[in-house]
Amino acid sequence: MAEERTPDPASAFPPDPPMHDLKSKGLKKGSVSLIGAVSIGLAATAPAYSLTGALGHGAAEAGYQLPVVFIIAVVPMYFVALAYKHLTDAAPDAGTVFTWGSKAITPYVGWIGGYALLLSSVLAGVGAAGITVNAVTTALGIEDASNWLQLAIAAAFIVFTTWLVGRGAEESSRTTMLLTVIQYGGLILFAAILVLNVIRRDKNPTAEAFSWDWFNPFAIDSFAALLGGFLVAVFIFWGFDAALSMSEETAGTPGQSGRSGVTAILITVITYVVIGVAALAFAGTDPTSDMSLTNEANIDDVFASLAREAVGPRGAVAAALVIGLSAFSATLSTVMSTVRSVLSMATYKALPDRFASVDQVVQTPKFATWFIGLTTLAIYGGLTFVSDSIVEDCVYSVGIAIITYYSVVAVSSVLYFRDTAFASWRTAFGQVILPGIAALILIPVGIIEAYQMAQPDNSGASLAGVGVVFIIGVASLLFGVLLMILWNLKSPAFFRGETLRRERTRRSGTPPDS
Repeated sequence: MAEERTPDPASAFPPDPPMHDLKSKGLKKGSVSLIGAVSIGLAATAPAYSLTGALGHGAAEAGYQLPVVFIIAVVPMYFVALAYKHLTDAAPDAGTVFTWGSKAITPYVGWIGGYALLLSSVLAGVGAAGITVNAVTTALGIEDASNWLQLAIAAAFIVFTTWLVGRGAEESSRTTMLLTVIQYGGLILFAAILVLNVIRRDKNPTAEAFSWDWFNPFAIDSFAALLGGFLVAVFIFWGFDAALSMSEETAGTPGQSGRSGVTAILITVITYVVIGVAALAFAGTDPTSDMSLTNEANIDDVFASLAREAVGPRGAVAAALVIGLSAFSATLSTVMSTVRSVLSMATYKALPDRFASVDQVVQTPKFATWFIGLTTLAIYGGLTFVSDSIVEDCVYSVGIAIITYYSVVAVSSVLYFRDTAFASWRTAFGQVILPGIAALILIPVGIIEAYQMAQPDNSGASLAGVGVVFIIGVASLLFGVLLMILWNLKSPAFFRGETLRRERTRRSGTPPDS
């Protein structure tokens, strides 16, 4: 039986139909405030370090239509956020995509969704460690740092982040809130400085004057430009869902917790559009100009070049520090959420029992936390000594994992609610129609992205004529399939539906599916 649901006082609508037979994980309810939950979602998107790597490449693809591309790209993300909202209300479980996919689709799809979430966190952690290394060496004025020095900085970053997450959700969320305030304060100040320089005409002479036409989707040059900008934008919106893995620990009702993801993604898109407009107006997109976003020397690290031009050498150092803090807060948030997904998988016997252990003092899964942290460090260390370009390719390959588990969430919402959603237009759109549209967009985009990743010209390196980005992204997912098969052979109870049975809503109010 499901426990009695408390109506959300902030909503005029009843709670979503609940999932049954969910298990408590021993986590501390109320250790994360609702504001803290939104902060975790904002921090996980890491706007500072996401934009510094995405603005240049996005502008190269979409030109001055980049702001409207950001808006277009957020549409399927927003639809996925609606699916997260309703599923969190129905099942506020730390496993999120794993739990929902297992119950609404099949245990195999749920397992792969949970693994894709874990994979995306680890690969993003590798990238964040590399960004932190660059930020620290820039701030200290160190050029051409040795591999050992880079590894030492990355190790300090990863170990400290893991230790902080292991201290519990309450302390981690407070730290995340502080870092989010600092990061957004820096971004607001940076945007204001760029706008002020534009008003004073102290900007790149080749940059076009601001035009509302930048928000005209019909002014995009071609479908290829739209798709290229869209693929860049998909990654930078990723992370809004991090807070929803904390739903068992978030204060308030499940409905209030579910809205934190929607709130985070709306704030994020506003931030990206404002920064994008300011950067385009200040620097422009002429690749032959030294100040341009698309200049070869700037395209991979836009904030540093913009800050250097707008403020001076000290601006580049300040930008590096903000980006480093952004990478730190993003890693902190994604590890917090991923650890809880792993905990949930182990609780339902989809992983070894050791991952289900929760420290009784701080009520957080320390073993799973350190496993993820040390795995991230091991991958970073191994790739650093093989090739710097492979580390970058590892970061770009995360897109396949992201689209995989977002698609599982969208499809889970469609299948779980489809029989009861059409009682009203509001529930029909929020639970089925819009998440279904998101899946229809994301799945083809994922296939196209995988195809582009396979082209050696789009990767820093290739193996047998296939891009390393594709090999890392797809091979790592296939490795997850192998792990799933092996675990199924060793412990098939979960895959038989014995620990987390399949369930969908029914109009008649009869018991859920067996």
